[in-house]
Amino acid sequence: MINFDLFKSGGNDSTILEPRKIFTTLTRAPRFKRPSDEQGEVLDGWFARRAENDLTVKMNTGSGKTLVGLLLLQSSLNEGLRPAVYITPDKYLTSQVIAEARDLGIPVTDSEDDAGFMRGEKILVTNIRKIVNGRSVFGVKEVKIPLESVVIDDAHACLQSIEEQFRIETTPASPLYKDLWALLSEPIRQYNAMDHARLMSGDPTVIFELPFWIWKDRSADIVSLMMKHKDLEELLFKRDLLIDVVDLCQCVISAKRIEIAPRCIPIDVIPALSRAKRKVFMTATLANDGILVSHFKADPAAISKPIKPKGAGDMGDRMIIAPQELNRDIKFDDLKKFCAGVASKRNVVVIVPSKNQASNWKDVASLTLDKDNIHEGVEKLKNGHVGIAVLINKYDGVDLPGTACEMLILDGVPGYSSLISRVNAAALEGTIGSNIDLVQRIEQGMGRGVRSSEDQCVVLLWGANLTKAINYYETAKFFTEITKAQLRVARQLARQIDLKSMSDLLPILEYSFNKDASWVRVSKEAIVHAPDTNYFYMEGYVGDQRASFDGARIRQYKRSVDFMQNAVNNSTEDSVKGYIKQQLAEYMHYVDRTEAQKTLISAVALNNRVVKPIEGIEYKKLGTPEDQVLNAHKFLERFPDGNDLVLWVNALLDDLDWDLHTTKRFEAAIDNVGQILGFSSQRPELETGKGPDNLWGVGAHRYFIIECKSGAVVSETISKADCNQLLGSVSWFNQNYPPANTATPIIIHPKFKFGQEASPAANFRVIDSVKLLELKDALKSFGIALATGNKYRSRDDVASALNDGKLIGPSFEAQFTRSYTR
Repeated sequence: MINFDLFKSGGNDSTILEPRKIFTTLTRAPRFKRPSDEQGEVLDGWFARRAENDLTVKMNTGSGKTLVGLLLLQSSLNEGLRPAVYITPDKYLTSQVIAEARDLGIPVTDSEDDAGFMRGEKILVTNIRKIVNGRSVFGVKEVKIPLESVVIDDAHACLQSIEEQFRIETTPASPLYKDLWALLSEPIRQYNAMDHARLMSGDPTVIFELPFWIWKDRSADIVSLMMKHKDLEELLFKRDLLIDVVDLCQCVISAKRIEIAPRCIPIDVIPALSRAKRKVFMTATLANDGILVSHFKADPAAISKPIKPKGAGDMGDRMIIAPQELNRDIKFDDLKKFCAGVASKRNVVVIVPSKNQASNWKDVASLTLDKDNIHEGVEKLKNGHVGIAVLINKYDGVDLPGTACEMLILDGVPGYSSLISRVNAAALEGTIGSNIDLVQRIEQGMGRGVRSSEDQCVVLLWGANLTKAINYYETAKFFTEITKAQLRVARQLARQIDLKSMSDLLPILEYSFNKDASWVRVSKEAIVHAPDTNYFYMEGYVGDQRASFDGARIRQYKRSVDFMQNAVNNSTEDSVKGYIKQQLAEYMHYVDRTEAQKTLISAVALNNRVVKPIEGIEYKKLGTPEDQVLNAHKFLERFPDGNDLVLWVNALLDDLDWDLHTTKRFEAAIDNVGQILGFSSQRPELETGKGPDNLWGVGAHRYFIIECKSGAVVSETISKADCNQLLGSVSWFNQNYPPANTATPIIIHPKFKFGQEASPAANFRVIDSVKLLELKDALKSFGIALATGNKYRSRDDVASALNDGKLIGPSFEAQFTRSYTR
C-alpha cells in the first residue's frame, strides 16, 4: 500500500496556508463545489489580516459562516497556531458544525481529551459553556488546556451564555436568597421603606436595584455567604468566576429572585480563552460590537474594522408584512385564526418575548418551545409538518430552513429575561445604543426562517410597537440595508392590498409559499441593489468602562474614576451621560463617599432611571395647565403627519395592558396619556424614589394621584399593600403641596373591589379593566379623528376631539374612573 501522507506538496515541506487553496485539497461532499463569492471575499480578507487578534467576521444569516470558520482554523493549524477550537453557543449547534466539518473533509473532534486535538491535527468543536464555567476543564485562573486559535461563532449568542455563567440567580426557596435578604433587608428599608414593604409583601412588579454603597460596604459578608453555600447549584459553577469581583457587581432584587453580576466580564479568569493568540468573532451583520469589549476584552481598534463581503451580500427572500399597518382594526384573534389556517398545511413559527405572551397561543400551538426543549422541537420542524410552534424569547441561535418555517410571526417587541438586563435597558431606553439593540433583536428574529439564499419565508410583524420600530426614523434607520430594501418592497406590495380581513392576505402570501418567479425576481433585485455598509457600532463609553473595571480589579480606583470621567465628558446623550455618571459614582465611592453622592445627584438630573442617592434630590412641584387644549395641541405638533400620530397612539395602547412583566412601560404610557391630553404629567417615584407612580395636573390646582397596578393580573381584589401605597402617596402629596391644591387618588387595577384588610379613603377612585378598556377606546378614537386629514394641526379640531371623547379635565374623572367596593 502507498502512504500518500508521506508526499509533500510542491515537492518541499511547505504547508498550505491560504484558505481557498486548503478547500481545493479537501475530500469533501459533492454539495461543496467551491466557496461562494461572499465566503471567498471574507477568507481573503481574514488571511491578509490574520496576524491581528480580535478580528470580527460579519456575514448575513445563511451565507456560510461555518465553512469560513472551519477553513480559517485549518489555516491557523497549518501555520502552527495550535490547538484550535471552534466555539458554538450550545450543544445543538456543536453537532451541526461537526456534521458540516465532516462533509467538508476537515478533521474535528468534540472531545478535549482527543490526542489529535492536542497535536493540532484536529479542530475541537465545543460549546461556550464547556469552556466558560467555574469548573472549566480548560482551567479557572490557570491554563490546563492551552488554546492558540479560537473561532467564536454566533458571538453574540455565545455572549448571552457567558452573561448567564457570570450571573448568580437565587430564588426565595434557596438558603442563599434567605441569607442575602437577611443581610440586606434593613439597609433597603432605611433607604426606601416603600419598596422594602412591597418586596416583603411579595409584590412581583418591584425590580429593585440595590444602591452600590449598600452592596460594596457588605461585599465581604457577601463573599462569606458564597463560601458558606458554595455547594448550592446556583453557585457550583459560578462562584469561582465571580468571587474576586463581588464588590464590582450589580445586585437587583425582586420578590421572586436576586441577581448578582458584574458590569464587565472578567473573562481572564478563563486564561486559556483570554490568552489565545488568534481570536475571531463571527457575528451577525448588524450587532452592537461594544459588548465584545466589555465581555471579551476585545481590542476596540481591531473590531472597528470588521471583515465582510463586498456589497450587501446574499440572503433568501423575506416577504415582511405588518398587518396592523394595513388595517388598524385587525385583532389578535384574527391573526391567530389566520395562522391556524395556514398551519394546517405549513409550518408556522411564532416568536414571543415571554411565557405570558406564549399562553395567548396555547389553544392553537402544537409545540411551545423554551431553552429546555428548543432543539427537540426544531428537529421536529425540520423533519416534517408540525403546525404552529411557539418559541419563547428565542431570537437567535435557531436555524429553520426550508419548510421548517414557511411563515414566521414576531409577536411583540423582544424583551429581556434577566432582572439586571431589564434595569440597564430601562436606564438607556430611547438612546441610540438602545435603539440599535432593539433593531438587532428584531433582525435576528426575522432571520430565523431564512438560512440561505435559496430559502423563502413570510414574516408577519404583530404589535404596535413592532410596527412603530420599522417606521419611526429613530429605529428604522438602524436596520440593515437588505432589510430596508425588503421593507420597501413590502410597502410597495402593501399599496396594492385592500386588507379588509386577514384572509385577504393569503393570495399575497402564496407568491412566497409557491416561489412565484415574479416575486422572487423583485425580491432578489431589491437585495442585489441594497448598498454596502460597514455595520460597525460601539458605544463611545465602552472602552473607558472596560478600563475602569480593570483598574478597580487591581484597586487602582483613582484610575477608574479618571477613565469614567473621560467617558462622561465624551457622551452627548443625557440619558447615557447619567447612566455613566452612576458608574462614575460607583468608583468614586472608593475614593470619596461624599463626592460619590454628589455625582449621583447630577446623574439623576440627567437620567431619572438611575439609582437615587441617599438624599439631596429636591422635588420640583408640578404645575397645573392653564389651557389643556393648548398643551395638547403643542404636544401633537411633534408628529410629521397623521400616520405617525396613529402609529404612536397604537404603540401607546399596546403598552396599556395588564402584564406582570411590563409594569414600567405601563407607567410610562400613563405619563404619555397625560401629555397627549394636555395635562401636566410627572412620575415622582421614578424621578425621586418617593411619591406616586404618576401625577397629573388637570387644571385649576386639581391633581390626579395615580398608582399603577398593571401587574396584578392574578389578584382577586385590591390588596392592603396596594391600598397602603396609594395612602402613602396621598400623604406625600399633602406634604409637598399646600392646602389650596386638591387631588383625587386613583388606583389602576384590574379589579374594583378592595380586600377586607384594606382601608381605602372615601375619595379613592379606580380605573379597573372595564374603565381602562373604555379609556383605550377613547384614546384610539381621539387619535384617528385627529390623524384624518391631519386635523391635529388645528387647535379647534383638537378641542373638539377632547370634548367629544370626554377627555377634558372636569369630565375625565366621571367618565373613566369609578368608585370602589369591598
